[in-house]
Amino acid sequence: MSDLRVFLSGDDTCDWVLTDDVRLGGAGHATPAAGDGTPYSDLPRAARVVAIVPAQRMRTLCLPLPPTSADKRLAVVRFALEDQLAGDIDAQHVVVAGERGSATVVHAIDRGWLVRIVAILSRQGARPAAIVAESDLVPMNSNARVTWVWHDDGGFLVAADGRVSILDRGGDALPSGLLLALRNAPAESQAVVVRGPEALAQRIDGWSRATGMRFELAPPWSWRDADPAAIAAAPNLLTPDLESGANPLRRERKPRWLRRALWWAAAALLLHAGASIADWAALKWRVAQTERETRDLIHAAAPELSGDLDGGWRRVFAASRHRQGRAAPDDALPMLADTASSLTDLPAGALRVINYEAGQLTLDFDKSAAPAIASSTPGWDAHGLSVLQATTANGLRARLVRK
Repeated sequence: MSDLRVFLSGDDTCDWVLTDDVRLGGAGHATPAAGDGTPYSDLPRAARVVAIVPAQRMRTLCLPLPPTSADKRLAVVRFALEDQLAGDIDAQHVVVAGERGSATVVHAIDRGWLVRIVAILSRQGARPAAIVAESDLVPMNSNARVTWVWHDDGGFLVAADGRVSILDRGGDALPSGLLLALRNAPAESQAVVVRGPEALAQRIDGWSRATGMRFELAPPWSWRDADPAAIAAAPNLLTPDLESGANPLRRERKPRWLRRALWWAAAALLLHAGASIADWAALKWRVAQTERETRDLIHAAAPELSGDLDGGWRRVFAASRHRQGRAAPDDALPMLADTASSLTDLPAGALRVINYEAGQLTLDFDKSAAPAIASSTPGWDAHGLSVLQATTANGLRARLVRK
């Protein structure tokens, strides 16, 4: 039985590998037939076709989600993705790839592009039986924190939790995206497995010394090397709604601009409830005083939260995200959303001041907010936020940063 794997490397051309069990068993055919940069119209015939989406063509994220019933899971996922993807979320084909503990691994692909490719393959008599993500086929080492599929242009990372990061190679010895992924990794616990050529062996020790992480070189890997069992087990991106061209959640969603307007209106109401014009001068004086106290407290309790090196990497990462038209973790709105989602039962008027600067969100409260802050701490931790609390002369102050 012939099996054709089509790697969707271009809009009008693709790479492919054809295996034929009968032919490969005969003399003179020790390897499968293959081709690169082939027009879709010239693909060979096969009994079964599997399309593979390159990692660079999609976003794969690991999202912490609340317990949700199966019929509502996709709607919750799309809501969580809205501020992490550029453009209209309804233009994305979203597939839940699996569960990792309390988090959900999600694939997001440009819907129009994928529908077009499926239509082209179908017209050429190569309608895929399944569509899988390249990153789902990478063999993972249980002791690896991340697996780096090395390419000349950077390649991509697959983290132990399922998150995938696309790497860009610049003038630096290591891609900045890799350094960001390793920033909070304990040096002793897990290794970075590099799937690359033997020529990288002379760099491995230098990378280990520079980062404090243990790098291990493994044989190169590409989609052509994918195990048939991995292909069979990978989540199928060819869902019924993609084949029909329907988007079942489109009519249920409010326009994105309206959602943002409602959020800004809620933020404005909080600010108005917290401070009036008559209180403004007194509040400014108290903010300056407590700011000095908080800086001293942070320096004594957690100096790493204000380190120049950490801040530098955050700025590099944010600039890279903004060039791609995407939000960065340290942008104000994502942090406000994560903070507000856990801050419940806050007494009216208890929030006085909101200040955001350089990836740090500072909230000033009345003393009456103490129970609400205490109950919010687990939720903030689940969203990846570190919080430092301080008691001031006039109330409470909480400063939140990304871990």
